[in-house]
Amino acid sequence: MKTTGRLVALALALAVVLAACTGDEEPNGDLSGPTGGTTGTSATGPTGTLSVPPGSSVYRYVNAGLVATLDLDAGTLEVRNETGRELSKPGFYVLDARDGTQVDGQVQAPEPIPAGETATFDVVLDAIERKNIGLVVLLMGQDNLGAFVQQ
Repeated sequence: MKTTGRLVALALALAVVLAACTGDEEPNGDLSGPTGGTTGTSATGPTGTLSVPPGSSVYRYVNAGLVATLDLDAGTLEVRNETGRELSKPGFYVLDARDGTQVDGQVQAPEPIPAGETATFDVVLDAIERKNIGLVVLLMGQDNLGAFVQQ
């Protein structure tokens, strides 16, 4: 139980630190930095709501024109790329809530995603029980883009 409490405290501290960012930094043109995205790039329109039943394993990432929905129940990862540039092959990993161990997910036949396109990939995550997932992280190529939010 201590590990779960520590993960929650870490997530809360991270949220407070990110909320305190002033945005005075120059954008670096990639999605791997703390501000993400390029100057003038944003999603075109609302990201919409996602309705899922309680207890489902659906996670969503929305930032700088990139919307990714990971549905572990259906075994899919949908990526909508409105960043204005091609994205590298997607991937993901999870952290085990019990001990923080990284568990790699598998994206079947990952391909780069062209600007303005939406792609859906089959995924597999079988090395951890769903109830033990503490954090889900989105990767694009070698870039760690950050955490999904459970829906």
